[in-house]
Amino acid sequence: MHYPNLPEYYTTVLGFSVVILICLMFFIHFLRVGLNSHDAVRIDSKSDAHK
Repeated sequence: MHYPNLPEYYTTVLGFSVVILICLMFFIHFLRVGLNSHDAVRIDSKSDAHK
């Protein structure tokens, strides 16, 4: 079979995959920050004390 819009199809799928990947990264980042909020505060206070 011949697909005349194959590059357009690949561009759409690639762009969609990138958007999903970025959303997943943000979701995991916010999840980590939410779970480790107390640890992050402790690490920040330690680094400020060393300065």
